[in-house]
Amino acid sequence: MKFCSLCILFLFLLSLHPIYGQVDYSNKSTEKIKKRPELEPEGEKKERRLLSIYIQDTQNVLYGNPCMDKVTQRFGYEYVVMPKNASKYHSGFERSMHNFLVKTALFFRNPFWKVISNKKAKECRQKTGDYMG
Repeated sequence: MKFCSLCILFLFLLSLHPIYGQVDYSNKSTEKIKKRPELEPEGEKKERRLLSIYIQDTQNVLYGNPCMDKVTQRFGYEYVVMPKNASKYHSGFERSMHNFLVKTALFFRNPFWKVISNKKAKECRQKTGDYMG
């Protein structure tokens, strides 16, 4: 008799197990299940306007190297080659002042941007074999 009542109690508790195992989404559980995760982009960042640093030659900048382009976009700047007869920033003083302001803004974003950029440029140069200016 005692054994039957224990078996019935055990079966009753066993039948309640799926109820306790369910995830309650009404209390804002941290677990989220995606039905089609491959269709949802992850970590998509808002495009931000890149700051321009004007240069006259591309000797040490790895201009056009995809590896270096990712590095410069990470910090939010790009190099723009200015020919000598360009109408905008035609004087060296204007170009220097513009570059100074851009580099100051980059400093406030990340004080070590130049050190990190130079290190990554060296790594990109070794990875891609881009030793020509």
